[in-house]
Amino acid sequence: MKITQIQKQTNTQKFTGLIPQSQLRELARTNTPQARKLYNTCLGFNAVYRGAQEVNPDTIARQIADKFQINCDFGNNPLVACFIALTSNIFHKLRFTQPTNVILRDLSKTKNYKDVLGICAVHTYDNDIYTTFKETFPLRSVVINSANDWESIQSDMIRMRDNNHMSTNHFLAPFIHEFMHSMHFDNLVKRFGTGSVKMSELQKEFKNKNTIYMLQRETSNYGSVSPCEMFAEEMTELVVDSLHPRTLMPNEMLFKMNRRKESIEMDNLLDACWNGDIKTVEKFRRRRLGIFGL
Repeated sequence: MKITQIQKQTNTQKFTGLIPQSQLRELARTNTPQARKLYNTCLGFNAVYRGAQEVNPDTIARQIADKFQINCDFGNNPLVACFIALTSNIFHKLRFTQPTNVILRDLSKTKNYKDVLGICAVHTYDNDIYTTFKETFPLRSVVINSANDWESIQSDMIRMRDNNHMSTNHFLAPFIHEFMHSMHFDNLVKRFGTGSVKMSELQKEFKNKNTIYMLQRETSNYGSVSPCEMFAEEMTELVVDSLHPRTLMPNEMLFKMNRRKESIEMDNLLDACWNGDIKTVEKFRRRRLGIFGL
């Protein structure tokens, strides 16, 4: 996909989604570890939100292409451009594989992806995507849903984390999550020559109630749906927990330390998903025995 030409005019899109000072003051007064963490997250969101008012999305797209060789199309959404720039820099700092493309599309027009925040292309052909957009996306493309109200993403993430739907309430989580799918798929391709078959196996839903309960507790409800979502959710949480509250850049040592704190069961399942070890994944996904007997 070609990067659009840089526009000369200044972006004039208005922003109205700042986390209010009253909410920030309440978090500051609460003064628990969780509240302090969310307080810093909200401050980070507000800073990015304000900065995006002066950003030209086409300029950001060109910079990302030059630095990371990622083709980007942000339309006229400078906020999403800033989120992707941050995510790309986070993955660069951690030496993680980047996606091939980041594309903004109106997924509300599709049949299967109407309500999602984003998707990652892990199959060569998707009939729903082709029918809607008359195009296929290159493998490991991250497609962001332009129909979503990205100005409210921080408030949305707080709500979704409170409902245990997502593993973290950080505003960058949806982007890190999709980047994780891309990195995971790339690893499967490197190991097996093609990753689509392995990823299809990892997209099958968990059936073991003990595994589902463990993942709801350790990651999120969404992470308990399937092995590939568990991997993306858990790795996203680990990355978010390693971010400096002001720079939003990761501490690689902290990331590795948190990874080593995983329980034996989670550690085994994460490794099996990453390595495409379907035999081990199947034990977690289907067997009725307790997870401690695996």
